[in-house]
Amino acid sequence: MMLWRTLTLTAILLGFFTYANAAEITPYGTFNYKWSNDENSSGVATNKLEDNGSKIGIDIDDIGVEGQTVIGFAKLEVGVDTDDSGSNTFDSRLAYVGLSANNLGDVSVGRQSHPFTDNVATTASIFEVYGGNSSFSYGTRSSNSIAYSKSIGIISVDALGVVDGASGKDGVDSYEWSASANIVDGVSLSGGVAADEVNDIYYYGVGMTTAISDDLTVASSYTMKDAATDLTAWEVAGSFKMLSVGYGDKEGTGAFTTVGLSHDLSDDLRLYAETEMVDNEGSAVDTQSWSIGTKFSF
Repeated sequence: MMLWRTLTLTAILLGFFTYANAAEITPYGTFNYKWSNDENSSGVATNKLEDNGSKIGIDIDDIGVEGQTVIGFAKLEVGVDTDDSGSNTFDSRLAYVGLSANNLGDVSVGRQSHPFTDNVATTASIFEVYGGNSSFSYGTRSSNSIAYSKSIGIISVDALGVVDGASGKDGVDSYEWSASANIVDGVSLSGGVAADEVNDIYYYGVGMTTAISDDLTVASSYTMKDAATDLTAWEVAGSFKMLSVGYGDKEGTGAFTTVGLSHDLSDDLRLYAETEMVDNEGSAVDTQSWSIGTKFSF
């Protein structure tokens, strides 16, 4: 029995290292921690030291051989609860496998990010803690999804469909797409649509990023939620060296003003400090919050 276990373990290890030699595996991750002073909807502030989105992951790419027309790729990314404050220390973020077929594009299945959110709705989301609140989108990441991406000249097209089998709807439960292009040097434009077929809600938007100089960049987005009552949101943010400033207005919620400072001590280590003032609509109390933190990426 011991000999059989030894042979089985040896076979597994040989298989892993054989595959590792046939593929390129790239690990990456971020340790992000902050000290915040956030006001709630009643205007009461709370101080807290906590994780701010730490994560680890690996990218796997088939190296391929000359003349090979189809190659594979995969990604596994988990959020890390460094405080161990929840039921899961590791929370699944992304997990998918796909095929890349020369000029036909990439197709992948699994748990994946939403292209409308990534490429349009969060265009002006440049801060570590705050900002990015003045936009409408369907979701951030979804399981049970199939994605497609392809570059056509200067245009990159990304699409995603979700079929979760839990909504009672026959077929695709939601879908979205985005198209992005570097229209001139330093200026990129994106647009897209997201559809929640189950609830009959649709999202539309455009985003733009302009690199005015090596030190100055301005980004903006405009999104609309088409439901029983149509709602719009817009946001603009700019960064100049260490300073970042943003302002946005989300119909039905309020206006957001964000200011941040950040400094890279090295290629991997960043220090940041941010504050956000929220002018809430209606009878809700206006709030102000601040955070300082450190972020190490590899």
